Formats: sequence, structure tokens, C-alpha cells
Amino acid sequence: MKIVTEVAADDDRVAERPQVAASISGAIATVRLGIAVRYPAPVRQVAAEARERLMSRVRDLTGITVENVDVDIVRLV
Repeated sequence: MKIVTEVAADDDRVAERPQVAASISGAIATVRLGIAVRYPAPVRQVAAEARERLMSRVRDLTGITVENVDVDIVRLV
């Protein structure tokens, strides 16, 4: 989960350390991500890019395929 947290936090539009919950079964993972977005960043765009970045970077760094990423916007900052 530390890798997921670091990848998700690597965006200037994310205001705080993300909340992460993940489950792994073999080489497949699912992730639930809670992020605070800096206003006036486009929330949908930030969520979509976070999802794509997580799926790609986690696979590249660990070899684990992230099958699903649920993104919750927990607050605007």
C-alpha cells in the first residue's frame, strides 16, 4: 500500500496524503483511494488521472495488475 500511497500523492492537485485501502489476490489488486483535491482543480479529471496513473505505475513498479481503482474525493481544499 505504500507504493499506492506514493503514486497517488505524486500530483500537485492532491492536497493531503491519500487514504488507501487495497486488497491483493495473487498478482491482481483492487484499490480504494480517498483524496483531497486542491480547489479549483477539475475533480473528475484528477480522479480519472489518478486511476490511470495508479494502474500503470503499480504494474510497472511491482508487476501486480491493479484491476480496479475506486476514487473517492474526500474534500476540496
